[in-house]
Amino acid sequence: MRRPRTERAYGPGFEKPKPGRKSVFGRGGDDSKGVREPRGDNWALEEVRGHLTFTSDRIIAWYLAEPQTWSFRAHSDLEALITDQASQLADLVGNTVHGRVTTRPYPVRHWAHAAFANAPDPQPGFEEMMARNQAHMAAHSQADKLVYYGVDLGRRDATVRTLAKFSASAAEREMAAISERLDTVNRVMSRPGFSARPAVGHDMEWMIARSLSLGAKIPVPEPGEAQQNFLDTDDMAEWFESVAWSAEPLAPTVQVTSSIGGRQETSHVCVLTVSRIGDIEVPETHAPWMAKTDALGFPVEWSFRVEPRSPEDVSREMASLTRRIDGQVSHWSEDHGKRPPKQLSRQAGRAADVEDEMRSEFTGLSTRTRGWYRIAVTGRSEAEALDKAQKVVDLYRPQIKITRQLGQYHLAREFVPGEPLASTAHARKFPVLKVAAGLPAVTAEVGDKRGFYLGETSAMASRAVLMDPWYLTEVMEQAGLIPLVGTPGSGKSTLMGVVIYMSILSGIHGVAMDPAGRLQRLMTLPEIGGGTFNGQQVPARARSVDVLGGRPGSLSPYAVVPDPNPELIRAEAMSDHEFAERLHRERSAAVQQRRDLTVSVLRACLPVGLANNEEVLKRIRARVMEAQADRGADTSTIVKMLFEGDGGDHEIGRELAAARERELGRLFFGNDFLQSDEELKGTPFTFYNLKGLTTPPEHVPREEWSAEEQMARPIMTLAAWSALHLIYRSDPNDRKLFALDEAHEITQASGGTGRALVHKLSSDSRKNNCAALVSTQNASAILGSDINNFVGAAFVGRTQDESAQRDALKLLGKPEGLGYESILARLSPRTRRGDEQLGYREFIYRDGLGGDTGHGGMEIIKVTLNHHPGLQEALNTTADPTRRVSRAIGGDPTDLPKTELSGDGIG
Repeated sequence: MRRPRTERAYGPGFEKPKPGRKSVFGRGGDDSKGVREPRGDNWALEEVRGHLTFTSDRIIAWYLAEPQTWSFRAHSDLEALITDQASQLADLVGNTVHGRVTTRPYPVRHWAHAAFANAPDPQPGFEEMMARNQAHMAAHSQADKLVYYGVDLGRRDATVRTLAKFSASAAEREMAAISERLDTVNRVMSRPGFSARPAVGHDMEWMIARSLSLGAKIPVPEPGEAQQNFLDTDDMAEWFESVAWSAEPLAPTVQVTSSIGGRQETSHVCVLTVSRIGDIEVPETHAPWMAKTDALGFPVEWSFRVEPRSPEDVSREMASLTRRIDGQVSHWSEDHGKRPPKQLSRQAGRAADVEDEMRSEFTGLSTRTRGWYRIAVTGRSEAEALDKAQKVVDLYRPQIKITRQLGQYHLAREFVPGEPLASTAHARKFPVLKVAAGLPAVTAEVGDKRGFYLGETSAMASRAVLMDPWYLTEVMEQAGLIPLVGTPGSGKSTLMGVVIYMSILSGIHGVAMDPAGRLQRLMTLPEIGGGTFNGQQVPARARSVDVLGGRPGSLSPYAVVPDPNPELIRAEAMSDHEFAERLHRERSAAVQQRRDLTVSVLRACLPVGLANNEEVLKRIRARVMEAQADRGADTSTIVKMLFEGDGGDHEIGRELAAARERELGRLFFGNDFLQSDEELKGTPFTFYNLKGLTTPPEHVPREEWSAEEQMARPIMTLAAWSALHLIYRSDPNDRKLFALDEAHEITQASGGTGRALVHKLSSDSRKNNCAALVSTQNASAILGSDINNFVGAAFVGRTQDESAQRDALKLLGKPEGLGYESILARLSPRTRRGDEQLGYREFIYRDGLGGDTGHGGMEIIKVTLNHHPGLQEALNTTADPTRRVSRAIGGDPTDLPKTELSGDGIG
């Protein structure tokens, strides 16, 4: 008696068929009478059990390969990828290895669900931001590449096959007969090289559905949808009857019509064949030859079957070839008395070399193969499909010849599991290393799966780039320091602004140091600064603090250093004794830090001659060490103590008293910080505005600095310490963001106080669940602060100075002298005569998410804001003469020529 038919799982997009209507992959009409339409295309596939497909005479085990990264890996690692895969192929001598490379549309909706769930407290504007991101991602044809390998397990016994349809025990006996061989294949496919796992459930269904539809749109299964691991003949009929293939004689394409949710869609498929491959050097010169199609910008399907050959088989073939060559040489020289062509001697030499390799080599890396390699492209019309096919041909010139054969219908059927080889023409007899150098599973992969959408990868393939800054601290248990490095105009501030914007709308609390006043322009957006948004009044989510306009003592060097958080220390202490010890130690460290800051600030208030005098420095330090150093202390106390000293102290006291009366100096004396600090409580995000601060020019001696320039770095350092306090007073488990722009101005502060700030921020970021974005023009500002070990992720933009390139490569964990320098210099390229603003910026993004090197994935990414016009305008720092102040207050723009602006600028 026939075993009961398995009920097919249906989910969103996979409608269960109703009477008179076709499902996505099923037959239509009322099937209560058991009537089924005939299978017009007569497909060979009969049954699926787990990761095995069954035809009438063959069993194939299918596996899904793990994605492999290529960019920015050492040549030794890349060569190991190739040799590992070649070794595994050599272990499959006697088996036919099938390959299917396909794509699955990027699950934008799934990411959106994850991003919503990941946002701690979505604010007004968050949904609109997500909608713009989703529309942009969906319009850019981003897809995940899936690479399947199938290993032919041999011929089925006809009797067992027939009995298995009616008897479960017969099916079990058939599986038991192949179990030992299957276990061996499973082990081979799981090793480095393939790194593949059995393709079951949705993975198997997707391969079959994608192969039958071959380019037509099909619904993507939902993550929680029930999976089906066993499909019998009736289940397979549902798939087969949802598609129809047709082709005219000698036509250049095949028409594939699929039924999706009651609609029919027809696509034109053109199949190409790899004809010849010249000398290619992977990885030294060329990219993996099967992965090159990822860069085309449209989905490309691959189907290949490879037969690793035994040494005996190859030796027999080489001996036969040698005999034929000898016969031709004899024919030329003896029968005609002519000199044989040189190519005969070259062929004979090559045959002898191959035979010698097969006899003497024992690692398997000299294994020879025979294979057929097909490429399929799809278009809505025949012309579109042929245009894409021509782009594939052009992509591979001149090293690889791609041809379009006749018999497109049968060639296209090879893409469906279980179908036989359509033609033995163009069999490629490659060394196993050349096959392995195709590396179809290589792709671009960087970032996590739940974070903010930043852009796309822009090197080997276009993939969405997502970053959750707190993934490092919460999941990877790493420090949250994220440097942003690049020359002016490389887009650092814009990228920082994007992360701040998305963080605020997600409900993240934090603070940003804004020396140039660029970042606080985000407050012009109503969803950030408050106002009318979508017809409703929304409160401000951020506040700007004018540091230079603060009250006297608002930057007291004593008050800006926070006391240690007892709750954080107790959470990590193993005993009361350890808690008391650590609390005492960290309180002492805070006191010393306040004293170091005070010495540094008072020294900056002195004329250069006095500031560089060692005796003066000793006198100031002595008075600071005598004075109280809690958060309520006042630097004016030090001035008073100096006036009470001898003549040398009097001179120092007079200079400091004079500095106290200056516009900037008054910020250091007194202690109004605690009152200002209370005013900021309850504000989710704070921008410390330092616009107007005159920083000293590079390479200008300190003796030539003005009084304002001399105080710039102490002010920035104290403001940063003040901002850091807002982080420390929050719950350690809450997500927090600290953004520090132009960090080099702080790390270069005298006395090492700036470096100490960045070091503390970095070392404590994991414990405080704080993502710390630090922007600087040169990576030396990070490396020189001895905090490279705390770097989680990193972004490096265009960098052209040689010393800056060396530092950037060190930050990325890459060696010098291997060509990475030119990549840094060519980021965000511009043409010499281009007169439009560049609408994007490129960065090398190191995500820090583990891996063999610990640095995680690394790719070139492209950040664009065209889909966020309001945000783009707020962060655009490119000069625009049409918006100059003189026109705004007195000019008449109507008498000037109209100018169309590109609106794509990213500062």
